[in-house]
Amino acid sequence: MKKSREAKDLIDSLIPFGMIAGTAIGVIAAIFFKPSFLVFSVSLGAGIGYFVGVIAYVIYSKKGK
Repeated sequence: MKKSREAKDLIDSLIPFGMIAGTAIGVIAAIFFKPSFLVFSVSLGAGIGYFVGVIAYVIYSKKGK
């Protein structure tokens, strides 16, 4: 990992930010396409956001070495 405190804070916030962004995208998509599947789209969006956040975490933490 990188040495600076700001870089560590950014790396540590990638996973929660991915989950928040995925949830927001899922809610917006559910509102426009099919509101009855809002709960499913929120959980699916959070899962996809978590996955993207983990991938970004791994990629960014390797660059700091």
